[in-house]
Amino acid sequence: MSAEGCLPALVISLDLEQAWGSEPQRIGPAELAAYHGARRAIPRILDLVAERNVALTWATVGLLFFDERDEMLSQLPAQRPSYADPALSAYARLNDVGRNEREDPLHFGRSLLRRIGAYPRQEIAGHSFSHYYALEDGNDPESFAADLAAASKAAASLGVELKSLVFPRNQVKEAYLPLCRSAGYESFRGTQQGGSHDGRPRRGDHLRHRAARLAETYLPLTPNAPGRPVVTAGLVNIAASHFLRPAQIRLTALDQLQRIRIRGRMRCAAQRRGICHIWWHPQNFGQDIDQNLHMLGAILDDYRRMADDFGMTSVTMAELASSCRRERSDAAGLAA
Repeated sequence: MSAEGCLPALVISLDLEQAWGSEPQRIGPAELAAYHGARRAIPRILDLVAERNVALTWATVGLLFFDERDEMLSQLPAQRPSYADPALSAYARLNDVGRNEREDPLHFGRSLLRRIGAYPRQEIAGHSFSHYYALEDGNDPESFAADLAAASKAAASLGVELKSLVFPRNQVKEAYLPLCRSAGYESFRGTQQGGSHDGRPRRGDHLRHRAARLAETYLPLTPNAPGRPVVTAGLVNIAASHFLRPAQIRLTALDQLQRIRIRGRMRCAAQRRGICHIWWHPQNFGQDIDQNLHMLGAILDDYRRMADDFGMTSVTMAELASSCRRERSDAAGLAA
């Protein structure tokens, strides 16, 4: 059932996962630098969006809510996935985790989350507890439900109630949406339109899919279409529109192409009273922070023009879901 009538909206979500988002063998010097840089980039992102009165949704891995290893270990769920590839499991890396956030800033994030929570219009959302892969071999509903429960408990320790969910690696599994609703979630980020964006296990994400996604970042290979909030299994699907790729220091023309692409998607959503949902990871800004913030500032300049010309608003995923739910409730009351 579509939830129409919401004002045209810009939604921005960030997948905050730090080192929990990658297997150790995939983290080289460049990745380490990006993760450390993310901790410097996040305060500057917050300052920028606060100046512009822009809302963000921070989809956060539950393991980042802790600041001490002993507390983290005491809150692990008893039921865990048994992935066919054990390297995918966050639990296989616990022996490598430091004692606290000061010692190991890549596996703890409590101070970051406190900082995010101190800024206006910032939603802290769910990204599963363990960066759970819902489409990999070895996932199961029992461990997924336990993972969601652990994430909610970890968030509650900071006074946060998780209302929006982003599936790690965009591995959206519709069969698990009722479990998400039971866990208290009201919305999720669905995958972007187009076959190359469909959620799939890692082994099925072939080079042609990755190449198509890369090309579409910069080139109008598919027509712009406004996002529409769609209610599925009781949750509002706020699908992605564009993955914001990092600034290209040596190929600045690509940054301009990406800005044009995003501006077109934003304008289409604004003119047709839909949604433009941009997302990225904080570590994508972790290198060349100044250039990435300049790029984001230019995108927010474009948003301000859409707000002035078409009434586009900046909202969190939770705010948009709440608006759509109120609208559905009002419509049901009128029908009665």
